[in-house]
Amino acid sequence: MKASMLIKAVVVGLLLALTACGGMAPAMQTNHRSDRTVDSAMPAFENRLETDHFVLRWTNKSSHSGDNIADQQIIQDTASYLETAWEKYAALFGRNPYIPPGKDKIEVVFREMDCYGVADPPDGPIQLNSYAWVRDKGIRQPTSAHELFHKMQYAYGYKVDWVPRRPYMWLIEGTAAWGEVYVWGRVSRTCKVDEMFRDTKLDIYDADDMAMPFWIYFVQGNKENPNHALMVELLETLERRKDEKKALDEVIQAHYGSVESFFASFSQARKQGFWAECCRAPYNCILGPDGKDIVEKVKGLNKKG
Repeated sequence: MKASMLIKAVVVGLLLALTACGGMAPAMQTNHRSDRTVDSAMPAFENRLETDHFVLRWTNKSSHSGDNIADQQIIQDTASYLETAWEKYAALFGRNPYIPPGKDKIEVVFREMDCYGVADPPDGPIQLNSYAWVRDKGIRQPTSAHELFHKMQYAYGYKVDWVPRRPYMWLIEGTAAWGEVYVWGRVSRTCKVDEMFRDTKLDIYDADDMAMPFWIYFVQGNKENPNHALMVELLETLERRKDEKKALDEVIQAHYGSVESFFASFSQARKQGFWAECCRAPYNCILGPDGKDIVEKVKGLNKKG
């Protein structure tokens, strides 16, 4: 009995730890198991790169080898990725990502930990997994956009003025995963695109960042003319209502009519051929970290039935 309770406690602890990781991607996907959690002590950062909106800090002198980044070009590339994401988000939403009070830029640090990235709490830095960053170039663009989108959510009051009720990762992580595709047409993990088509019984509220196809459907990204303003309206409504389900219902009703019918149509679309119609970039070709197009893979899943 005690062993059973201990196992349950460990599982719950792991789940809670994952919800703090914006990347929601265990570092073991890089063939590496890390014992460095997001709560582990940070190394000393002797290196610094400052851009218009970010201050990036990293080390190559840590006694923990996984923390170290020797190639400064990796940092410079990441700085460019973050600035690109900033520009796209600021242009779409008409406001900047959240910057903690008393600071004029977002801090970004690189260290080894048990997920690709994290941007929690709001006043903390964006943390990126140095070990995974060095070894998997394909995660750098989408993870940068993902973590910055959490700062965009904070700009609308998430965890600053309001905290949603569980389950809410389908919203918080799902829309951040949408940000990966919106900025780069690429995701850090293929399951963010294909799992809802592979497992058509997967409930959106249990899907976390794998709920991302729902958000593509929400902005009509699988249609010829996506409506990205709907994501803006959603965050504005969340800021006003401070209730994720009521906010989503309000926006759906305003643009699609019945909420129940909208969810039913999404359920049907994911079974029958989500990408059947013509759609524009970035949604018609979404790359995984390996550079392969996941949309074509999903079309294959639809054909198999």
